[in-house]
Amino acid sequence: MSSNRLLAIAAAIACIAQAAPAQTPPAPTAPAQGRGGPPAAPVATSSPLPDSRVTYRTLPEVNNELERIAKANPNRVRVFELPHKSVLGQTIYGIEITHNVNESSGKPVFVMTGLHHAREWPTVELTMEFIYDILKNDGTDKQFTGLLDSVRFIAVPVVNVDGYVMTRSLTIEQKRRNCRVEAGNIPTFAECANPGNARTGVDLNRNYGAFWGGSGANVNPNGDSHRGAAPFSEPEIQNMRELLQSNQVVVALSNHTPDAKVLRVPSANEEPVPADIVPYDSLAQLLGGDLKWQAGPWPKIYYTASGTMEEQAYYSAGTLAFTFENTPGQQGAARFHPPYSFVVDQYFGTGAYPGSSSRAGFIRLFEAAADPKLHSVLEVKAPSGATLTIHKSFTMETSPLLNSDSPTDSTRGAPIKFTQELNSSLVVPKGADHVTWHVNPSMRPNQHAQEFIRESWKVMCSLNGKSQSVDVEIARGEKKSVDLSKCR
Repeated sequence: MSSNRLLAIAAAIACIAQAAPAQTPPAPTAPAQGRGGPPAAPVATSSPLPDSRVTYRTLPEVNNELERIAKANPNRVRVFELPHKSVLGQTIYGIEITHNVNESSGKPVFVMTGLHHAREWPTVELTMEFIYDILKNDGTDKQFTGLLDSVRFIAVPVVNVDGYVMTRSLTIEQKRRNCRVEAGNIPTFAECANPGNARTGVDLNRNYGAFWGGSGANVNPNGDSHRGAAPFSEPEIQNMRELLQSNQVVVALSNHTPDAKVLRVPSANEEPVPADIVPYDSLAQLLGGDLKWQAGPWPKIYYTASGTMEEQAYYSAGTLAFTFENTPGQQGAARFHPPYSFVVDQYFGTGAYPGSSSRAGFIRLFEAAADPKLHSVLEVKAPSGATLTIHKSFTMETSPLLNSDSPTDSTRGAPIKFTQELNSSLVVPKGADHVTWHVNPSMRPNQHAQEFIRESWKVMCSLNGKSQSVDVEIARGEKKSVDLSKCR
């Protein structure tokens, strides 16, 4: 990450903050002297959070911290750029944490995201603090140490970087969506910051492909949950699609605020009951216990939504994916990003949220990723130094497309079909002739019925110009042996 990039972002934030003085909250008024009023509350300088934070981070702070964490932990942390820049051309960063992070491994993956929706600042904080928590406890806490031995944790703290700059600087404090002003066109920074465009943009959590265009998303570009011009039309969600399809993601979490829910699929009315309903809902209910929140499918306990992260992750790869609706109970302008003390309370389950610990939910998902009953395991025999790849290609669908937001218009267009590919790889370690590869099941949940589509992984070995491949059909919780020892 270049210092020029960080300086440019910081300058942009300062510029837009100056452009909207009317939206900057007034400074607190000191109590009058000699009138018997209570003394001013002391300014907090630390908190019990792993990084002792007391204020919300800016985007440059997040990016600087990720860089600093990686430099301080080269054997445990890798920071990477996602392949697509944001609508406004900003780089989006992810972080990977595991033991021997730079070595190839077949570990299962837990993906966590923050800030699909720009005004939901606590999601950045909760994600960042869990990153610090993992690293702080590694080597001293047996649970965390064991999890980093067996799982790769990947986080994208700020999915919607452009929107975060707009709302965090208070230019458009309640902005929800990204900076897309007009479909198909690249806006300028000034166009996104223009108060007249405050209600433009694409809701990134309605832009994923599976069931895109269905119930619970707006056709109208001015709608709060506008779905975008097409599935995966936004570069921010193209990033997430590629991240999910290039890793064996056993569990995934999309952090949101502010409604005290643990959500799983189905999220839209067009979906069936999940084929994996027993393990999926069992994990959801355990998470609900950790948070003291209602847990279940969106339409039953919340509202409908289509084109969500959960739908894409689950129906493409069988990933057990969830949304947490954090820091509930606030009103008015503070509803989506309350005073920072509520972030602290939510993380630990203290103060305003007794017993409702996001941290406990995060740890449970970490443990779930490691649990072989919740994914599949391949025991692969292959020569030292060989590259192993696992691949599937198949067709998925959006919802039958709603044509308008009118509740009296029930007409639908045909669903859009799109090709989805899953690809990941590893290298057999030097001196080894066998690897254990934790993968998602090959049998994919059907988008139209409570059943699995019987598909196989193509597992291939390549070495010195020679190759060998086999097709492997495997279910959740199964372990199978694969012999690729002849690719030499």
